[in-house]
Amino acid sequence: MKAEYIAPAEDGPYHEILTAGGDGLESEVVASVAVIDGETLLTRVDILASAGYSCFQSLRSKNGVVYIGFGEHVFVVDVKLNLIRHHLLDGYFGDLYDSSDLENLNSRFSVLATSASEVLAFGQTGDLLWKQSPLGIDGIIIHRVSAGRLDGEGEWDPPGGWQPFSLIEESGDVLR
Repeated sequence: MKAEYIAPAEDGPYHEILTAGGDGLESEVVASVAVIDGETLLTRVDILASAGYSCFQSLRSKNGVVYIGFGEHVFVVDVKLNLIRHHLLDGYFGDLYDSSDLENLNSRFSVLATSASEVLAFGQTGDLLWKQSPLGIDGIIIHRVSAGRLDGEGEWDPPGGWQPFSLIEESGDVLR
């Protein structure tokens, strides 16, 4: 299964069309994601303007779960259950990381997400395992995972005021 951004509300023979980011007031679709299994269009996820704006967006598909980082949210889509869980971020979405990005990532984790100030860790079924903040105010970068710890930097004094941090991989607690 793979996921890719497509033109907003693009037509196609989707089995399901889901909506993310809705607050009941906003109905403008600003982005869409197609979930594809082989040649079959399974699901289209329409993201509404109320999800917020960010210059960063990313997708990951792991173990039948699709992670969408967009605006001020991470949307976790379970295609089999046609269910979207959303996680409001403390500021803009930053990036998604998985084992293809970070060597030695604990197999308990599927994806790590970053925002302007925090790191979120998701399990193999898309459940939120832990969330740690504040690690910066204008961006978080994860550099490596080793010996049970996550090493990264948070920007505290833009531009260029990056400070290192280390988290305990299992719990997300800050190493002192």
